[in-house]
Amino acid sequence: MTNQQMEQRLSELEQQVADLRREIRPLKPLATAADTFGLFSDDPGFDEIVQLGREYREQANAEDPAC
Repeated sequence: MTNQQMEQRLSELEQQVADLRREIRPLKPLATAADTFGLFSDDPGFDEIVQLGREYREQANAEDPAC
């Protein structure tokens, strides 16, 4: 790669980083546990986690009712 190509590539990467920085919104700090309520609403991945947890607990309870 020539110096001119390297300079061109570096310039393109700098522009991409600048574009990404403009798109990023800082995260709001969570002060209390209540601030987390609703963070995963309508998230199918979270719904799957809840379902898998429920299935695990039901299986564990069926194997050992004392749990």
